[in-house]
This record gives sequence, structure tokens and C-alpha cells, in this order.
Amino acid sequence: MTCFAVATSDSTEAHARLREIFAAFEGDSRPAYCVAGAELSFAVLFDHARALGQRLHEQTSGGRHKPVLIHGHKDIRYPVAYWACLLAGRTLIPVEPETPASRIKQIAETCGASTLLIAAPGGTDLSGVLSSTSLAMVPVPDPLGPIPEGLRDASQTDVIKDQDLAYLMFSSGTLGQPKGIGITYANLVDFIDWLDVLYPENIEMTGVSGVIRHCFDVSLFELWMSWTRRLPLVALDHADFANSTAYINRLAEQGTSLWVSTPSITRLFLTNRRFNAGQLPKLRNFVFCGEVLTKKIVTALFERFPGCRITNTYGPTECTVAVTSVDITEQHLQADQDLPIGAARPGTGLEVAALADDLPGGELLIRGASVGAGYVGLPEKTKAAFPEAGLYRTGDRACLAKDGLWYFAGRIDREVKIQGVRINLNDVETHLRNLPGVEDAVVEPQMLRGVPHALSAYVLGVRALADLQHLPATLAAELPPYLVPRYWYADFPAGLNQNSKFDRARLANAAADARLRHIHMPSSVAKIAQEEPA
Repeated sequence: MTCFAVATSDSTEAHARLREIFAAFEGDSRPAYCVAGAELSFAVLFDHARALGQRLHEQTSGGRHKPVLIHGHKDIRYPVAYWACLLAGRTLIPVEPETPASRIKQIAETCGASTLLIAAPGGTDLSGVLSSTSLAMVPVPDPLGPIPEGLRDASQTDVIKDQDLAYLMFSSGTLGQPKGIGITYANLVDFIDWLDVLYPENIEMTGVSGVIRHCFDVSLFELWMSWTRRLPLVALDHADFANSTAYINRLAEQGTSLWVSTPSITRLFLTNRRFNAGQLPKLRNFVFCGEVLTKKIVTALFERFPGCRITNTYGPTECTVAVTSVDITEQHLQADQDLPIGAARPGTGLEVAALADDLPGGELLIRGASVGAGYVGLPEKTKAAFPEAGLYRTGDRACLAKDGLWYFAGRIDREVKIQGVRINLNDVETHLRNLPGVEDAVVEPQMLRGVPHALSAYVLGVRALADLQHLPATLAAELPPYLVPRYWYADFPAGLNQNSKFDRARLANAAADARLRHIHMPSSVAKIAQEEPA
């Protein structure tokens, strides 16, 4: 087992801030966490989280630096487990039920976890695969059951220092060693305080959406906007994603005013015509993170929710959810460049490191209070990505424009060489997204015997073959021939990964399942084909 660094600071202000937020739950009968058919009030959350937190404290006494896995999805037990870990000072690790048991074992061994909290009805039998570990499997009691007796003061716990880890987020990939990203209590509180800057008290808030999986750190926007303002969070079980109308009705019942989402989730909801201000009159604020926000999504939201506020943010998990923000305006929509990701949040600084190419911008570097503690058990990866304390190398390309805002230009490692020509896949995707009828697009290299030989375009929004065939011709008017994809696919199931983003890992299936396909032959290639003997 690999242990991670403990606190280097004696300050305990961050944990005191969390306890202050939690103390306000006591006696508050308003709904805190709403699922289909059940509601958890802040008062019940307070009582049950205290009880479970005390149990964690007693069970792992003497091993206070051992993390706790929370195994669950959208269930009223989940916030109880979350707060129990925070109160007891146990680093929490969200794990989705779809995660294979063998990977849960790998995660537990990587970070030396002591306990697995099962935040699901009826529990989950993982004893077979996890029998060789020292994990204690603890079902979270039903919060709607009797309130535990003999509660002790929640403040009776170990001293929790600012630089202790509040949570670990593990990368969602399924191959190789899982990469656990450590975020401290100081990092977390810095994020929470930033929410007060984004949404000060003079902005009316009545409820928060809950569409993001808890294993994805964007869900912290939802959780902490709910907890700091004691607003109902309306959770959506991803098994019910297809029934968007039922969820829209639940949002309306709770008077939800804040929508937190990836662009991919919102794109799915926009296919439902009931996702509008008429059905959701309180919904006035939208926050996006995790993916590139397109002008088409913003335009659609401005039409459906006139006068709404749309905030675009950017940030890697390594830097506590997000580090920039900007409210999108009509001027941004009319500009030639893509939408900005905004300005740095207080306490965080951004800069770029030059790259060995002639493209605009450079590698984005992040400094300040948002920068996390590194990767658990991976010292070499930590050293490469966090070359010094409080500094993170993102691997993303960005630039600071004359308007004082930052613009994201994609991953640096998304460059390929095809027939001797270096191609930036991000650049091709950007041009594709701006074409009429295209809601979003992904461009990947087509491999031949392990070598890239052409580009493939996977297009969302196109539903007619003639429209798909028209796209490469339109793109060829803007780009040189070698940047126009050869293979085109559309009208395929657009699945989401566990981070609620478009699942690029399933593109091979998308090519096979696409109802619309087209092969674009550049004029030079077509001419050679015509001249070759049959």
C-alpha cells in the first residue's frame, strides 16, 4: 500500500469552515437532496451524517490518514456518506456502481483505503473480489429510518489540518494504473469561497440541478451551491436519463434556478422541447464546465430561456474543479473566435509556457490556492505535472486575448502527423463546430497498420446524408485539403462517459453504428484514382 503526504501546516481553518456550513443544517426541515420518490432534509442529513461520521472516527481511530471509498450514485445515502467523511476527517473517494470490482480493489490498494461506504439501497455484494483487501464494507443506513441515538458532538474528532486531503478523484479510464488526484481541505474551501464570488447573495437562488455523476468533480458545483445556501439539489439517476420530461417536471416542482452541466448533457436536454422557460420559469442561471461550450448551445439556451445568465468555466480536476469563469454575451457569439473560458478566479494565476511550434498561445500553467496536492502513489507523474508546490502544468493550449480573457485551444497532445504533415485535431474540430447544422464534432486519426493515414469526423446534429456530404465541401472552402477529414459519420448513439462528457472511447462503435456514412475524396486523390488502371 502507498501512503500519501500528511499535513505540513498546523492551520485548521478550512475544516472549521466546513463544520460551520454543516452546523447550519441542524433543525432545517427544507429538502436538501431530492431523488425520484424520496427527499432528504437538511435536518435529517445533519443527524445521520453526525452519527456515521462518529462511527468512522471510532472505527478508524489510529489510522486517520486512511481514505474512505463511497460506493454509490444518486441516492439519499450519498450526501450522508459524503458529510460523514468530511466530519471525521477521512479522505473521501467517490466510486460509481458501474465501476468493476477489480478496479475498486486497485483503487483501494493504490491509496490504502480502510473503508468502503455502500451508499445504495440493499447494499452491494463486493465481498468476493474485495475479500483479499483490508477494506471494511459499511452499508450507509437509510436516512429516512430512525435517527441514531447517543449522538456525540460532531466536533469531537481528530485535528484536521488545511493540507490534509479532503478527497481523491480517480481518473475515469479503465486501463492501466488508476490516477488519484488529491485535493486538500484548503483547496476545497478556496473553491467554496469562490462560489460566493460567482453567485453573491443578491442573485436569487431557489434550487440546484443534480445531473453530474458524483465521481466527476464538476458535481462539486452542485453539491456546494446546495449546501452553502441550503437549497434543494434535484438529483438525476443516470439510469433515467432517457426520461428527461420526468426530470424537467421535478426541476419545476422544486423551483430550480441553477443548472450545472457539461455541454453534452445540455445538448441532450435541448432535444426535449419542454426544456424551456415556460416549463422552468425559475431557471435563470447556467454553469458549464468539463468540455468546450459551443455557440450553438448558447444560442439555443438564449432562445429557450430569454435573459438567462450563462457562465462558462474551465479547469482541470488537479486544480479543484475550475479556475476561470466568464458570463457569455451576444458579443461573444458574434465574435470570430470560439467562446472564451474567462478570467482566473481569485487566488489563482494563469500563464503560458512557450511551445516549439508556430501556433498561437502556449501550454497553460496554473498557480495558486486552487492547485491540488498531486497524484497519490505516483511521484514521477506528480513531479512532471506539479514541478513545484502550487504550480500545475495542464497540457492544454491556451492564449490570453486583448479583451483580457483566456481562450482554450485544446490538448497539446492532440497533434498527429499524416503523410508528413502535422495536423492539430483541435483546429479541425473548431472549424467543424462552426458549420451549419453541426451541434458538435470529434475528429480522430484513421489508423492503418498502426499509422495515421487519414482523418475521421464524427458529427452530431446531422440527420440527412445530403447534409453530411455537403460538410466536407464546405470545410474545403476554409481549410487546405489535408485538413478535411476523409471519413465521415453521423446519426449514431452519442453516449456519455462517467464524467458526463461525450464518450470518445466509443467512437469505434460509433463508426459501426452510424446510420449516415460518407467518404470524401479530395480532388487530388480523385484524380489519381481516375488515372489508375482498373
